Amino acid sequence: MIDKHEGYGRVKLIVLVILLFISFTMMGFSQKNVTLSFKSLIYAVIYPFHYAGVKSITSVKEFITSIKKNKELKGELKSAREMLEVYERKIDEYEKLKKENERLRSLLGIQSHIEYETVVAEVIAKSPQDYYKTIIVNRGKNSGIQKYMPVIAYQDNKQCLVGKIIDVQRYSSRIQPIIDQSNYTGAMLKDSRYSGILVGQSPISPYCLLQYIDKSAEISYGDEVITSGMGGVYPKGILIGTVVSVSKKRYGIFQEAFVKPTIDFGRLEDVYIITKKTSKEEK
Repeated sequence: MIDKHEGYGRVKLIVLVILLFISFTMMGFSQKNVTLSFKSLIYAVIYPFHYAGVKSITSVKEFITSIKKNKELKGELKSAREMLEVYERKIDEYEKLKKENERLRSLLGIQSHIEYETVVAEVIAKSPQDYYKTIIVNRGKNSGIQKYMPVIAYQDNKQCLVGKIIDVQRYSSRIQPIIDQSNYTGAMLKDSRYSGILVGQSPISPYCLLQYIDKSAEISYGDEVITSGMGGVYPKGILIGTVVSVSKKRYGIFQEAFVKPTIDFGRLEDVYIITKKTSKEEK
């Protein structure tokens, strides 16, 4: 067996050898390496702060750049919106012009089928509060318009009576509608040919009253009433309206009928002023 003291001595020897190796290794480092190690240590300590500083500066620069870009984008967006508004206005104007062109074409097409010489006029003012007692159009003396010229219109593919001109200015005229209580129109029942006098009821009512109809005349709801040509103002045969009620008194030789005008004054936009009551074919 190996003596206990002998084993202990071997351990001491091994430890001594290790210590000597470490000592010689340490002595082998040059001064330069020591300096580099020290610098590396300093850099290792400072680098995190340096990195953080550089990162902060970069972030600030990026933030400022983003603000500038944001302003540029806002400017571009504003310009784009302004351009969009301009294009939208142009589209609206185009649509209005297109509709106006279609309207004028329609008016001219209708005018060509009217058997009388007419001037097309646009309604520029009317008073719905008193059943359209006042209607102003944009044609006057400059267009050859004169007092008492008949006025007609087209609605729902029907030619119907509007009224007559009662006042003329240079560039405008005023129409007295058939529903005006001071308006009298020679009228007749289209089928039976019985005639009478049509009197307006506005502002009391939007209807007209056909008076002085022979009591023997058979009148029914829905019968059409047209101009008779009597009185010299309106040509004969223009549609006025339809019968809505009949009043036949027990005594007397006449009866009366309420007539609803065919023309809807609330939708009235354009009219045709008859400048010559003779038919185009008679010229």
